[in-house]
Amino acid sequence: MARRAAGQYRAAVTFATLKTGIDGLDGLLGGGIRYPDDSAAFVCLAGGPGTGKTLLALELVVRAWLDADDGATFLYYSVEHSPESLHKKLAADFDWFRAGAAITAQPREVPGKLVLLARTPRGVAKLVMTQARPASMQQKAARGTAVDIEWILAEVENHRLVDPVRMVVIDNVGLLLTDLEYFEKRAALLEVRRRLLESGIHGIFVMEEAHPRDLRLPSAEEFSTDLMIHLSFREEAIDFKARALEISKARHQYYYRGVHHFSIAGRGVTRDVYLGARNERGPGIHIYPSVAAQLSMARDQAQFTVPPRGSEPIDLGHPDLNGAFLHGTGPAERSSTVLLAEPGTPATFLALRFLAAGLRRGESVLLVSTREDRDAIRRICQREPLLRGVCLDADGRFATDFRVVYLHPEFIAPGKFTWDLVRLCQGGHAAGAARPVVRLAFDNIHRLGDRFPLVTGQRFLIAAMLDLLRYEGVTPLFVDMVPPRAHDGGSDFDPSPYLVGFDNVLHVFPTPGAGDSARCRVVKSVGNEFRTDDPPLAWRRP
Repeated sequence: MARRAAGQYRAAVTFATLKTGIDGLDGLLGGGIRYPDDSAAFVCLAGGPGTGKTLLALELVVRAWLDADDGATFLYYSVEHSPESLHKKLAADFDWFRAGAAITAQPREVPGKLVLLARTPRGVAKLVMTQARPASMQQKAARGTAVDIEWILAEVENHRLVDPVRMVVIDNVGLLLTDLEYFEKRAALLEVRRRLLESGIHGIFVMEEAHPRDLRLPSAEEFSTDLMIHLSFREEAIDFKARALEISKARHQYYYRGVHHFSIAGRGVTRDVYLGARNERGPGIHIYPSVAAQLSMARDQAQFTVPPRGSEPIDLGHPDLNGAFLHGTGPAERSSTVLLAEPGTPATFLALRFLAAGLRRGESVLLVSTREDRDAIRRICQREPLLRGVCLDADGRFATDFRVVYLHPEFIAPGKFTWDLVRLCQGGHAAGAARPVVRLAFDNIHRLGDRFPLVTGQRFLIAAMLDLLRYEGVTPLFVDMVPPRAHDGGSDFDPSPYLVGFDNVLHVFPTPGAGDSARCRVVKSVGNEFRTDDPPLAWRRP
C-alpha cells in the first residue's frame, strides 16, 4: 500500500465561536458557543412551562440580529405566539433595540408574518417572525393555512436564494408533531436540523419538557445537538422556587457543569444598587454561574496563577489597629481581614475608617452593608470629622470613589450574590468611567442566611468570596458580630472558622466604664508579628 503524506491523516479542524451576548452564559461556555467553522451551531432549549425558554430563544436571536452584517436574515417561527405579540413584548418590556439600531416594521403582506429591519452601523439586517400553524390546529375547512415543518424547510431555502440566512429558531417544536402524520413530521424535523448545519445556518429548537418515557418528542441525542440547555424551577425555600439553568451538553467545548440560577428582568429595573432579586443591569435574561463555577472561571482566566499579596503593610485606618503590629509588619494588599466585634463596639465606624484610609490614597472603595442603610452611613460620615471631609463631597453626597451598597433581605441565589459583588468591584454601575475597587468593607456577615434564605453554606460562600476578591486585586475587611464576652471565654464562641479562612483575625471588645475606648486583640496574622496583649483602642483617635 502506498504511503500517504502525514498531512492527509490530520485534516485541520478549526472552530468558530457564536457569542450569545449574555455574559453569564458566555462565561459558562468559555466565551460562547463553539462550532466547526465549516458548519454552524445547533442549540436545544428545553424546560417546563413558564421557565423562560421562549424569552431565552428571543434574546439569542435578537442579539445576533442586531450585531449582524448587512443583508443577513434571521427567521423565528413560533406556534404559540403571534408576531405582533412578540414584537410588542420586545419593544415594551425588554427594549433590546438599543441605541445605534433603528428598527422598522415592514408593511404586512401576509397574515401571521412580520418583518423587522434593523439599521445599524454594520448595515441592514432582517428578522422575520412567523406564526407556525400546524394543520391539526386549524379548522378542517381552513385549507392552505398550515405552516408546518415542511413549509418551514421550504421557506428557509427560498430565503437563502435572496439573502444569507444566519439563524433559524423554531418554538415550540413539540406542537409541530401533533398531527396524524407524526413519524413523517418527526423525520422532517430532524431533516431541518441536518439542512441547517449543511447550509451553515445556526439553529435553535425550543422544546417543551416531556417525561423521559414519552417517545413523541425527539431527544437531544437524536438531534445530535451541539448545545443542550435545560431550564427549570427549583424549590429552594418554603413557598419559593428559583429559576435554574443547567447545560446538559456542549459538544465542541469545555463548559462549567452544575446548576446555575438565572432571572428575568423587564425594562426600567437598572439601578445603582443591584445586589437583589429585582436589581439587574438591564432587561432580559441574567444568568449567574454557581459559586463553584465562578471559582473555576476565575482560576482558568488567571491560568492558575494566584495573585500575590503585597509586601508592605497597609494603613488599616486607625493608629491603634496599626500599632497592634510590631516591627513594621501588618496586613498587606490583597490580604483578607475579619474584624470580630462584640456588642457595644462601633465596628461600622472602624470599617469606614479602613475605607477612608484608601480614599486618602486615591483608591476606589466599596462598602457593602447588611446592617446600616445608605442614609445611616451618610449620617455617620457627617457626624465624624475624621470621615466627613474624605467620604463626602462639598454637597454632603458620597465621594465619587466611595460607593455604598445596602443589601435588603432578598431571595437571591449564592451565585448571584457573588456574581454581582464581583461586578461591583470591577466598577460596574459606577458613575462615569468604571474604576475597579481597591478596598472593600463588608459590614456584616453575621448569619447571612437569615437575610438571604437561599444563601446556604455560609462558610464556603465567604471562603469563595475571599478567593474571588483576591483574583480581582481587592483588599477586603469583613465584619462579623460575636457574642458578648467572647474574648474571655464567657460564651461558647468558636473562632476556628475565621482562623482557617482569613489571613488576619482581629477581635474588638468593649472595656467596661471606659467610654469610647475598647480593647483590640490580634488573634491571627499570617507572616506578621503582633502584640500578644490586648492594647487599648480609642475610637476617635486621629
